[in-house]
Amino acid sequence: MPGADIAVVEDGDVRIVKIGPMGPYNNNAYIVRDVAAAQSLLVDMPLEESPLLEAIAAEGGVGTVIATHWHGDHWMTYDAVRAATGAPVLVGSAEIKIPEERIDGRLDDGAEVSVGSVRITVIHTPGHTPGSISLRVGRAVISGDTLFDGGPGKTFASGDLEAVLASIQAKLLPLPGDTVVLPGHGANTTIAESREGIQEYLKHPKPAGFYGDVTWR
Repeated sequence: MPGADIAVVEDGDVRIVKIGPMGPYNNNAYIVRDVAAAQSLLVDMPLEESPLLEAIAAEGGVGTVIATHWHGDHWMTYDAVRAATGAPVLVGSAEIKIPEERIDGRLDDGAEVSVGSVRITVIHTPGHTPGSISLRVGRAVISGDTLFDGGPGKTFASGDLEAVLASIQAKLLPLPGDTVVLPGHGANTTIAESREGIQEYLKHPKPAGFYGDVTWR
């Protein structure tokens, strides 16, 4: 379908392909590829099916799929991706409400997933969901729905804004300032920009128990 774009972050032999916006919620998916080894991994499986499968095929397929969290907009092409790739699907170890037959493994905080010689580090960043994870890949971090350009991830009545903010402050903001943040929706940002943003937010924080959309400013 029209609308999905392709952008690439290059870091030596590592290529991260961003596919998006896709679907009604403008989701992003990411393919992490070790160029020299010709091996790839997919992060998230949102609508739309055609551009996502075309991007996977263009990278020579994927050997593993990681879902940043279990919300439907990040899983809408699960069946199509599994049929096309046969790749195992992994999620964070603390994620809930997932039918166990839909996943092939769980990832603990600090675990590493290999794509050729590339090491992807799992960072448990709860709040948007209990088991939300972010993925450190070289000079980039794929942040799922934890950290966005301009604010933290959305929370719901079942979410926890304080936990999202704590995850961002404790787990993501200590990364180098020039780390590129690749979110589950919308434009990229950097850790340096996020540090500035959260300092602005802390001047006028939301009350305890608030949930919904939040911006830094």
